[in-house]
Amino acid sequence: MRRVPWKNGRGFTDELALWPVGASFERADFDWRISRAAVEEDGPFSSFPGIARVLVVIDGAGIVLDHGEHAPRARLEPLVPYRFSGDWPTTAQLVSGRIADFSVLCRRGAARADVEVWDGSVSRTLARAPTEHAFLHVLTGTLDARVPGHAKPWKLASGESLWLQPRSGEELALAGACRALLVRIAGIH
Repeated sequence: MRRVPWKNGRGFTDELALWPVGASFERADFDWRISRAAVEEDGPFSSFPGIARVLVVIDGAGIVLDHGEHAPRARLEPLVPYRFSGDWPTTAQLVSGRIADFSVLCRRGAARADVEVWDGSVSRTLARAPTEHAFLHVLTGTLDARVPGHAKPWKLASGESLWLQPRSGEELALAGACRALLVRIAGIH
C-alpha cells in the first residue's frame, strides 16, 4: 500500500493496486487503479479525464455527488457501488460527517471493472477469465481464499487484500463471515 496525495490537494488516498507493472499514478500511465480514502469535508472531487470511476462508501452515512449538467445528483449509500465518469466536474457533500470510500479507476478503452459487495456468510467458487484480474478487499470479518491445487489458503482479515493477476482457467474457492469487496477487472485491448 502506498499513500498518495489527491490531485486536487484536499486529502490522501491509500493506493492498494495499480496496473500495469511499472505504471505510475503520477505519470497517469496506468490502465487501472484501486484505492481507498477518507473524505473529511464537502468539496470538489479530482478530475480524471478519460477514466471511468466506481466508488463505494465503505464507512459513514454516505455522500451526495453533484455532476452538474452531466448527470443527476446522486446520493451514495453505504456499500452500493456507483459508476460515473472522471471527466465530469464533480462536487461532494457529506450526508452526516466523514466517510471512507473504496475507489476503482479504469482508463476507458483499456479496462473495465465490476465491483461486488459481500455482506455476511460467503461460500462460493469464483471462476475467472484468462485475462481477468480479481481483487478481494476485506472490510470486516475474515475470509479464506484457496486456489485449487495450492497447499494453503490465504486467510484475510479486516483491512487485508488479495490480488490475483490473470492466469488461464484459475478458480478461487472463498469461505468466511465478512463484509468484503470483489473487484473483477477485464482488459479491453
